[in-house]
Amino acid sequence: MRTSLLIHLYGDANQQVSWATFNSAGDIIESATNVPIDSVPRQHGKPFVLIPSTEVVLTQTNIPSKQWQRIVQAVPYALEEQLAEDVENLHFALGKRVSSSGNISVAVIDRTLMDGYLQQLRRVEFIPMLLMPNILAVPKPPNGWGILFFNKIVLVRTGLHAGFAIEMPCLNIALRMALLEVEHENEPPQKIVVFRGTESVVTLTELHALGIPIIEKTHEKGVLAWLIKGLNETKPLNLLQGDCCPQDKIVTLWQPWRLTAMLLILWGGLLVAKQGVEYQHLKQQRHALHTQIEKIYRETFPKAHKIVNPQVQMEQKLRTLRTQQGNISLQSNFLSILNQISVSLARAPGFNLKRIDFRQGHFDVQLSIANLQALEYLKKRLSRLGLTVEIPSATSHNNQVKSRLRIYKNH
Repeated sequence: MRTSLLIHLYGDANQQVSWATFNSAGDIIESATNVPIDSVPRQHGKPFVLIPSTEVVLTQTNIPSKQWQRIVQAVPYALEEQLAEDVENLHFALGKRVSSSGNISVAVIDRTLMDGYLQQLRRVEFIPMLLMPNILAVPKPPNGWGILFFNKIVLVRTGLHAGFAIEMPCLNIALRMALLEVEHENEPPQKIVVFRGTESVVTLTELHALGIPIIEKTHEKGVLAWLIKGLNETKPLNLLQGDCCPQDKIVTLWQPWRLTAMLLILWGGLLVAKQGVEYQHLKQQRHALHTQIEKIYRETFPKAHKIVNPQVQMEQKLRTLRTQQGNISLQSNFLSILNQISVSLARAPGFNLKRIDFRQGHFDVQLSIANLQALEYLKKRLSRLGLTVEIPSATSHNNQVKSRLRIYKNH
């Protein structure tokens, strides 16, 4: 079963943290509170990280644009009047737009604090998967509010991405002010659920005085177990956005080569597409040739009925014909022998054909040729073709040799 890691940063100078490992069902496997960050186990991949909500402002705004990049650019200036710091010194993280109201949830934190948290994690080689205020990890009861007492601070979860963190003595006043605000919007909580660990001892007398049903829930594994439960239930508003989104070393090394890799992938895709087109074209040509071969085969052998592979069947038929032709007489193979001797005659120097006759199985050829050496060369060339060549006569006159050859097939 997969194991995940939760780290809660406190932001103090001692860099103390609380941590817990948990499985996919949300059950804690190991945990520790108020320990050095160096002692956190590192074998569980990218951790979920919570930070104190006292350092984060949770608010909402309405930007009419539907283009997300324009919304990101407009949010800081839409909230500028609500914030004491200059927007250039703040980091803004956006949640999804609420369909009912059209508002966009926004978390705001001092950029220096945000960089400090990331540097604290980077120092021990942690690359967080998620970083958000701890309020948003408090379980949110349906139609109610959730309260968690954590490290002398009270975390009050009032909505999907809404709530506040306050010290215990100011809780009653803060709750009454929050209830007055939601009463104007006709959305008062029907109950308040208090989440606590077995070690916490808190008096709830002031909460009961609010006139709202108070439900207490205790977890034997402590408050970290409740934060893990809320983390699994919520739609997180991740502070790791924009230039505060950390990248691991592989991503950093990969980024300069990203365009080159994309061009290579594009080139490879075009090459594969080209090969695919060529394959289809060759496939069509092969089909057309097969059809043409079958047509020629039917025209050549009209009595053929079963045609499985016309090319192979044609080759078999031709081999059969060649075997039969080897057993017939020279007269029936006249064109074949004539084709053999015609090439040699044409290549003889100074060759001039006077007459050629075919009778009684042999050729009588009257010719003129350049010299006796050329005549002798012609005789040897024809002999190498498996023919018998006789020279009944040969006379030399005016730098030419007139001769008569008798040519027939060897038996």
